[in-house]
Amino acid sequence: MFKRFTSGFVTNLKTIIQALVFSIIIWVFISIQIFPDISMHIKDIPVNCEPTALMSDENLQIVSLDTDAVTVQIEGKRYSMSNLTADDFTASCDLSEIYNSGEYTVPINVTLTDTNADCRIATNNLTAVVRVVKIVTREVNVIPNTNSLKIADEMQIEGDVTVSPETVEITGEETLVNSVDHIQAVASYDDGALDHSVAISAVPMFFNKNGIKLVSPKITCSASDFIVNVPVYKVKTLPVQVKFTGSKTSTGFSVKDLEYKMSIDEITIASPDSSIDNLDAIDIGEISLSSVTLKDIQGGISMPVDLPEGYKNISGNKTITVTFPGADGFGQLGFMVPSDNFTIINKPSNFDVKVLTNELTVNVVGYSNYIQEMTSSDIYATINLLGVELAQGTKTVTVTFRLSGASSQAWVAGEEYKVELLITDAEEDIEEQESV
Repeated sequence: MFKRFTSGFVTNLKTIIQALVFSIIIWVFISIQIFPDISMHIKDIPVNCEPTALMSDENLQIVSLDTDAVTVQIEGKRYSMSNLTADDFTASCDLSEIYNSGEYTVPINVTLTDTNADCRIATNNLTAVVRVVKIVTREVNVIPNTNSLKIADEMQIEGDVTVSPETVEITGEETLVNSVDHIQAVASYDDGALDHSVAISAVPMFFNKNGIKLVSPKITCSASDFIVNVPVYKVKTLPVQVKFTGSKTSTGFSVKDLEYKMSIDEITIASPDSSIDNLDAIDIGEISLSSVTLKDIQGGISMPVDLPEGYKNISGNKTITVTFPGADGFGQLGFMVPSDNFTIINKPSNFDVKVLTNELTVNVVGYSNYIQEMTSSDIYATINLLGVELAQGTKTVTVTFRLSGASSQAWVAGEEYKVELLITDAEEDIEEQESV
């Protein structure tokens, strides 16, 4: 009997398969006709959130969105919906009502990209929470920070520590940017104590007006490289001294006999290198007696404090005044020196020289009791022609003076005195030329 059944099944297999196919077709047809509309859910439709033109104009930026994707229910014809996926839909946040920074609940609009699909979106009232901030840019000052630096012994920071750049622009969320008071460029040096001036790359750190550091703020800066310039100098206090030289216009007075004082005895200076170690004193200059008048003796002589290039005057004294304690014992008189007191030395043998200037008026400065007893005959003028180019005609030359006495207590004041000379050929030369 079993063999008879299997034999009949095999014999009618083709008919059975055809019947099954027809049954499925009939079932699908009946389903479409009886149940043509269906409902289904589409998941993981990505949400797009783009700022509006107004938001862009106002520098409003989206910083957070609580929804990345949504699920919607759709309804429609079975044949039209069977192949739909999330890629066939768009979901966009409606930001048309956002005008300022803040947190907003905004509607999400979902649309079907295929407008010919015979279905509709049944899900309504989809929303998302979006946070919007205003992006601003402002300029802040940069301050150098050298707190972590160590300075070598006998060295110190002198002058202003500077930073480059001195100002920068920072950009970010308005409330965060406005909380920044300044930026500190923090310098660190890994090679031990500083013994010379140096430019150090620094790390920028943001601080509020209370001096509190802002930890990793989401702020962009217009500069990425910060350089802190640290002027390190060697400091030393040295005595100051001035040098008096003899008068250029007269001889006889010994500068060693001139008693003087200075307004300060020492100054503190800073050197960019160790050259300061070789200095025992600071010479502020030379004073020639020929430039010293009675007014200088009584009122003092102001000398500028000029230091070599790169040195710094820590004491801050721009000038030092040289005074003379015995000023009351000094005086100044004018004398007429006659040509009889003029002496010419080193005259070339081929020229005759005659002094055309009959007399010179000179000022003599010295101890009052000494110059009051002087006369013009105590003053001698010397005309030294050594090295002077001569030719026939007149010539103006400089003269120097000597005061009588082995140890004069006065000098001739004045930078330069001159006389007029008449230069002619020597008589012997003239006779020789005539004989020829």
